[in-house]
Amino acid sequence: MRKKIGVVGAGVGGLAVAARLGSAGFDVEVYEKLGRCGGRNNIVEDAGFKFDTGPSFVLMPDFFEEVFVSCGRRLSDYLDLAVLDPSYKIFYADGGCLTVHRDASRTKEELEKFEPGAAAGYDGFLAETSRIYRHVQPMLYKRFGPQALLDPRYWLLVNKIRALSSYWGLARKYFKSERLCYAFTFEAMFIGVSPFQSPAFYSVISYADHVQKIFHPMGGMYRIPLALEKLAREAGARIFYDSPVEKIEKHNGSVQLTVKDAAQVPHVHFFDQAVVNADYVYAQNSLLGRRPRRYEYSCSVYLLYLGLKRKAPSCFAHHNLFFAEDLRRNLKEIFTTGTISEDPSFYVHVPTVTDASLAPAGKEIFYVLVPVPNLQGGRQDLSAGQEARLRSTVFERINKATGFDTEKEIEVEHRFYPQDFITKYNIAEAATFGLAHTLGQSAFFRPANDDPRINGLYYVGASTQPGGGLPVVLASSRITADLIRDRAGRA
Repeated sequence: MRKKIGVVGAGVGGLAVAARLGSAGFDVEVYEKLGRCGGRNNIVEDAGFKFDTGPSFVLMPDFFEEVFVSCGRRLSDYLDLAVLDPSYKIFYADGGCLTVHRDASRTKEELEKFEPGAAAGYDGFLAETSRIYRHVQPMLYKRFGPQALLDPRYWLLVNKIRALSSYWGLARKYFKSERLCYAFTFEAMFIGVSPFQSPAFYSVISYADHVQKIFHPMGGMYRIPLALEKLAREAGARIFYDSPVEKIEKHNGSVQLTVKDAAQVPHVHFFDQAVVNADYVYAQNSLLGRRPRRYEYSCSVYLLYLGLKRKAPSCFAHHNLFFAEDLRRNLKEIFTTGTISEDPSFYVHVPTVTDASLAPAGKEIFYVLVPVPNLQGGRQDLSAGQEARLRSTVFERINKATGFDTEKEIEVEHRFYPQDFITKYNIAEAATFGLAHTLGQSAFFRPANDDPRINGLYYVGASTQPGGGLPVVLASSRITADLIRDRAGRA
């Protein structure tokens, strides 16, 4: 008899696990609280505009390819990944603008305008991050248990991956100006942590940006969960939407899930093994009735989804970063003092630069993301005054840097607040990127993919090993699927 697997959540991690296990011959059922797949990687459609609401770029395409190959398929049959050029632009508060190109030689020309000798620093930085990536990449497919702490092979890697240095400190070795150091460490904010707190081995994100390049799935980022959903269904997985899991328990060697149907009637299902793709801390608290240990959480974000009446000027790239005048202070406000900045940094995603299919003809999409403190410790969501100030500052900064009056061109607008991450996605403390990627919450010290108290219960997602970000969550799905296959093989 085939082993029966239950999956809690149809986010990217849950769908990838379902596809892998279905392809391996398991009987898989997926239960999702929302009415469609994707979790945070979702979509809002309004008046012909298609707003991707979660991740906005694809890095490390080899991690995506691996999932499909493991299921006997080709990624290119499911997703059309277009490489971006330019990769992104950085708008500094003093009026400076740095463009990062697909062609490294053009990027080095840009860097030299900011700092003589920066081209050589760029080569050195990429050489070191490439070395770090070669050591880190295989580790992203490994499950680290307590016994791994005693394995000398891993401790020998501490220096090689710069585990005891900060992301910022690594960049500081190669660039003199803070402006360029921020340009090569801002990626830390996309895993929800300050570059001053993040270990240097997370510089593999910078490596991916500059060496492997940045991609966009034509048709939008929501194509990714749709592709994984199709892959999972082809592998035989059955997916049930509007079916929130209310409780997880062990029962006579099985894992018991209590699931509510569309009529809110609870039903009990038994599985040989189960995988939780819900937020890890939420699952511990609400599904398992446990009190999790104290964790450090990533930041939250305030989001604006804007459909514009006309095209924006050509000075905008697909990805645009607007840095605060005092970025060090801004980072401290987000990650230390927990205050809403009067001088925020923010990100503007303009996917219609590359993919016109996402908006009506002649119109544009602006996805604006402002990092803000999470809601840990009883912090309240944005007040009306704070939101008005943030929104006004964003439009003033865009207008000043580009001459484009964004607010005047808005046809459709949707907003997403920190509290919405709790209400809609069950994200603990509204920590958009899950548990913070600090040294004390990486590798051995991050929650493992198998539960220590319930045999046959597993986890996948941003807050478990190896961490957050689409490619890394896909690696998490392989770790979890391998654990389940190994257990079945031993049985």
